[in-house]
Amino acid sequence: MPKRKESLIEKIRPYHIVAKAADGKVIFESEEDSSRFIFQMYAANIGKPAINLYRKDIKKAAQALLAGESLPKGFVVKEHDPLVDMFSFALAKDHYHFGLVPSQKDGIPKFMQKLNLAFAKYFNMKYKRQGALFEGRFAGAPITSPAQLNVMLRYINIKKVLDVYESGWKGQDAEDKKTPLDFLISYPYSSFPDLFQDRSSQLVSQEVRSTLRKMFGEDFFTKIEDHIDSSGNFMKEQAKSYKDLFLD
Repeated sequence: MPKRKESLIEKIRPYHIVAKAADGKVIFESEEDSSRFIFQMYAANIGKPAINLYRKDIKKAAQALLAGESLPKGFVVKEHDPLVDMFSFALAKDHYHFGLVPSQKDGIPKFMQKLNLAFAKYFNMKYKRQGALFEGRFAGAPITSPAQLNVMLRYINIKKVLDVYESGWKGQDAEDKKTPLDFLISYPYSSFPDLFQDRSSQLVSQEVRSTLRKMFGEDFFTKIEDHIDSSGNFMKEQAKSYKDLFLD
């Protein structure tokens, strides 16, 4: 069960979800592992990965999903309608953040269980390890107001991605250090390019993007420098009001 007393199935509303690797283990430094997780995100929401995936190029499949393209047949077995609608995601080195709305009863717990178990199976097999990959199941907090949603959009898509930038990322050449804005735009494993740029991945629907833009206006998504300039003091400024929502 999630690490919150409140059930995640009582109401159709947004949630901030966090899952952390056990013992702070780095699980998303490799592009191959990050790509596999992106693919598993898509598969877990509608069914399961097909068999014999070791024969297929999962990195290319993940790139296709992020580019908004459909997967060829033979990658995913569809078993049900989507369990969740995703409005934000960010992969860090040893954990990940989601913004989710359940699409059906028990949608979030079912999605998280399928995703974490499938990725743990892949990761443990690849690295010849045993035991739990994630620290418990996951943590979840309901987003109950537009003000909270406003904060979470910046927190997941900007603050958490800039944390990756500041800690260094294996896919970034040391001699070609990007600016924070360049990194936000080019880092593929978050929803920033979907919400604040023109990427249209298969993970964040057009309906979700349209709804958020209607709620907060175009300026919220185009004046990115304002968000970056304030990110350094973001946690300090918001800690008292939104501590339980951050889940860190």
